[in-house]
Order: sequence, then C-alpha cells, then structure tokens
Amino acid sequence: MEAEKKFVFDFEHDGTEDIGLSIRTAVDNVHKKINLYHYDIVVMPQNSTKINQYMLRYIYRFNQPRLCNVEELLSKPMDEELSSRIRQQNVLVIDDVTASVSTLNDVLRTLRILNEENEIAIFSIIKPPLQDSFLY
Repeated sequence: MEAEKKFVFDFEHDGTEDIGLSIRTAVDNVHKKINLYHYDIVVMPQNSTKINQYMLRYIYRFNQPRLCNVEELLSKPMDEELSSRIRQQNVLVIDDVTASVSTLNDVLRTLRILNEENEIAIFSIIKPPLQDSFLY
C-alpha cells in the first residue's frame, strides 16, 4: 500500500486578494502533486461553506467525481452502493477545517476501514489564528 501523501501550500490572505484565486491556485498545486483525474469520489460536509464550494468548483475543472457528504459516509448503517463504490475507487476529502478535526478523523478512519487498497487524499483549508494555510 502506498504511503499517505501530505503537501502544504501556505499563503497570506489579507482581504485584498481574491479568495477564489487563492483556492484555484491551491487546487492547481494539488493537481500537480496527486493528479485529480484519478479521484472518483469527493467527500465533503453536507452544509458546506463558500470555501468548500470554491474548492469543489475548481476540482470539477479536472474531473466530475461522485459527491458524497460526510453525514452520508458516517451514517450507520452505510448505504451498500456507497460502501461498494468506496471500496473500489480513489477518494478525495475536502473541507475547510477551522477549529476541530475530529470529524475529519472519523471520516478518515471510516474510509481506511472500507478502502485499504486505493488512494485517499485530503484537501483541507486550515485557518490558524494568524494566517491562512492550505493543507492538502
């Protein structure tokens, strides 16, 4: 099994730069590292923020993956069709984590149990108190 990948792209956002442009730049950098064409499922929160919507819009430039919300993934019992798809495909998780990463940990644990063979990548925006960072 291939090691999990982690890439960091930092930028400062002082309010004058277009956040959409910053996210587009980050998505382009993610694509250079992991090739977004290889990801068939995107997992993101059902009540996604504007930042998550920007991330998804720019990811759709490369691929039209099936969208799965976090709540659907963590539901018990999980939909059998979704479970089957996750077992067979590469998964990209996107979220804008601003405080706690506990939900993200639950998502990763569930995905790893279902999907030991394929790639699971995370594209997340982490907002520390003094700066904005993209972690993907």
